Amino acid sequence: MSTLLNRLKVERSGDYEHAITPVTLESETHTGGCMRVKPQHNVYAKSIDRLIHSHGDHYQLIPYETILSGLSDSLDNYGVGLKGASIQFDVSDTLSRMRLRVMFGDETEFGSHIMTYDPNDRLQFGIELVSSYDASVVFKLQTMFLRLICDNGMKSIESFNSSYKRHTTNFDIETAFNKLKGLNTSFKNLSNRFETYQSVKLLRSDVDKLFKSFSKGSAGKEYLLNQNLEGQDNLTLWSVYNALTNYSSHNKHAVQVGKRNAKVKDYAIKDSRMDDIRSDDKRSDEVQNFIESNTFLFFVHQGVSNQLK
Repeated sequence: MSTLLNRLKVERSGDYEHAITPVTLESETHTGGCMRVKPQHNVYAKSIDRLIHSHGDHYQLIPYETILSGLSDSLDNYGVGLKGASIQFDVSDTLSRMRLRVMFGDETEFGSHIMTYDPNDRLQFGIELVSSYDASVVFKLQTMFLRLICDNGMKSIESFNSSYKRHTTNFDIETAFNKLKGLNTSFKNLSNRFETYQSVKLLRSDVDKLFKSFSKGSAGKEYLLNQNLEGQDNLTLWSVYNALTNYSSHNKHAVQVGKRNAKVKDYAIKDSRMDDIRSDDKRSDEVQNFIESNTFLFFVHQGVSNQLK
């Protein structure tokens, strides 16, 4: 048995058994005694008496068991050790979504990265796998990291080593796992990027511009970002990035309280109604799109210039 599967069966047996619940894809050509113009393709988990979701013609069912087994075998084949690694595994009650995170320990070749500006700011690297049966999230295999200084699961996506695929008939799961060959390069790219962010000094007005651009008119979202802004006396692009990823990895939203026309608005931070897997996926995409925007890249280019001087 491959290493990851063995650990899942031992450490997360309940979640693993739930995840490998047998599923089937069956076509429905008639509804209510009438023939459908287009067949409907349903994902069933019959052992628990559940219709999970209905899809169109191009959907390809890839069971979670197949995905987890493929990932586990690929990690072994590429020599990616899990000694000292921690595993987080979540499967929704309805089987609609799953998320697996593997955070590599210091005893592995990946170890951790210590930020140059502060030896206490250490980053632990890992990989994340998400998939769904209801198409609410697309298949993703991506790198991530945990910022240990604040126990904040700041996740970043490295384009060199990420696979985003919809469950369509041309999706090859094995090709997605080939990306694991480049983990060392991917983690090095992440480290270099974050050092660049830390080198960019910002004025408070720069931070406000970035937060307003990201929030797109949502005062509550802007409030959340400011609540998580570090280093008020020494603002950098790293400070902004930390606030963005704190927002993406915590399923919270800010609701205004008190009078609407008050000069100074107050907010209450509450749990979002969206489930954690979907919220994390949606917000992570939101952050990734923003750090690729011209507004954010304008400041990144300043950091690259600083490093060349």
